[in-house]
Amino acid sequence: MFKTVFLLAVFTAVYVIAAPQKAFADDEYVVELHHGGKLQGELKSAGSKQKYVSFKGIPYGKPPINELRLRPTVPHPGWKGIRNATSHGGTCLNPGYLLTPSQSGQEDCLYLNVYTPDLNPEEKYPVMFWIHGGAFNAGSGNSLIYGPEWLLKEDVIVVTINYRLGLLGWFATGDKHSCGNYGAKDIVTALKWVQSNIEKFGGDKDRVTVFGESAGSALTHYMMLSKMSRGLFSRAIAQSGSALAPWSYQDFPKTTAFRIAKKLGLNATTTEEIVDEIRKIDDLSRFIAVTATLLTLDLPRGNLAFDYAPVVEPEDCDDEERFLVEPPIVTTTKGDIYDVPFMVGHNDAEALYNVRELDIYPTTADQYNNNSQWLLPYEWHILPHTAAADDIITHVKNMYFNGGKIGDKTQYATYNTDRHFSYSVSKTVELHSAAQKSPIYYYVFSFDGMLNYIKKIFVVLKYKGAMHADELGYLWKMMHAPAPIIPGGKADITKSRMLRMWTNFAKFADPTPVIDDKIITTKWSPVKGRQEYMDIGDELVFGSEPFAERMRMWKKLDQKYN
Repeated sequence: MFKTVFLLAVFTAVYVIAAPQKAFADDEYVVELHHGGKLQGELKSAGSKQKYVSFKGIPYGKPPINELRLRPTVPHPGWKGIRNATSHGGTCLNPGYLLTPSQSGQEDCLYLNVYTPDLNPEEKYPVMFWIHGGAFNAGSGNSLIYGPEWLLKEDVIVVTINYRLGLLGWFATGDKHSCGNYGAKDIVTALKWVQSNIEKFGGDKDRVTVFGESAGSALTHYMMLSKMSRGLFSRAIAQSGSALAPWSYQDFPKTTAFRIAKKLGLNATTTEEIVDEIRKIDDLSRFIAVTATLLTLDLPRGNLAFDYAPVVEPEDCDDEERFLVEPPIVTTTKGDIYDVPFMVGHNDAEALYNVRELDIYPTTADQYNNNSQWLLPYEWHILPHTAAADDIITHVKNMYFNGGKIGDKTQYATYNTDRHFSYSVSKTVELHSAAQKSPIYYYVFSFDGMLNYIKKIFVVLKYKGAMHADELGYLWKMMHAPAPIIPGGKADITKSRMLRMWTNFAKFADPTPVIDDKIITTKWSPVKGRQEYMDIGDELVFGSEPFAERMRMWKKLDQKYN
């Protein structure tokens, strides 16, 4: 959900978006796209004498500016001649992180990057299409954080993208004047670009795996629920996020729209006027000012929907297609999903960032204790101070806080781990396994080692487990730096396991088709009815029903009161 918040802040501060353009003397590493325009890439090193070809800053949508602001993505019309593709395009408008909003990025940001081991392989490569996280508000697909080198060594093509964020990506009025989901429609347009062009890079358009983390994970799940994206990919990996998470769906867009309009200082009295006024705003910092950062979210943080998140689009929407036509829980419960192989999971101690929250805001626990109704799942629409509310609150306090007050940091983090991530993922697994024929692979990442970068940055090393986004260090080469690990050590083996299982899934729709005595030591079988899962820790341990007692409590309350 909250993504690699502080890590991104540090990385972004030193990142130069537009690198110096390089000149080429010949047509080496040139690819011609479906519209006739060409791209000039460059040869780069993946280490150990292995090379790959990089194409950055490829525009897939028209700049969503002026009259295209708060409108569906318009595919890029292309260009004539050769376009230099050796530096990233602009990132989408971002707020700062943690406490202080600060502007970065721009509106002209609909770019993607393609990295391929070979432009002319004997056999086409499977494609891994990455959707970055960032609470729908922040981040980019650029290689400073998502360096593709390790994945490329496993003979896959990697595609990373930017999509509209915050107000510009998700503002909705609940009617036809701003239908919403513009960031999601960007992703669909990028997937269509891949279908049209990826074979030019040596890729197999019939083996495209959509994968993402946090908000990117929820969006991966949304791609399985939307009719717009069906047929554009063949597998999906959701890391620490689901369309069923409490933070990932905005169910009161009109109310939210008027509240945001007031914050913007608009004099509009109708949704049509609000949208017209927003389209006239030139000062992008005004949008940043109405975008909450990690610790400026209203309490209870993460237990409420984000202001900017996917919405149900109205029936009178003027857009050519609606991305979401009903709440995600309705679609998932009906089983009206895109039936493709699905890998889904979360980290075992996702919400360790809440430990740092209690340090920064020491009154948070008291505020919870004085407002016990905050422990109610808001999306269940339970009236406060009723018998149902009291029953839910009692169960939650007994499970996480020994029946008493919130105070212990570990207990508070465990509660938020389940509230923000674990239960919604567990529920997603259960509903999908009842509805789809394709295999579902469930995991919990619990390894705690040298590449758990987020845990280090938040300085919560004394607490056990892997926190939110800690698995990313085992898939991506971050900051262009070598992994600070001992070859053959546990972190190195875990990195190899993650890369092998993730790319095996992209290749074969099976993360462990072959077992060996060092890397893939345990068979990972699909879910068959008992929440079977792989614990990715010091060893690979296959089991069933992770966090069984806690998940049973949530399921029982969910069935009784939701």
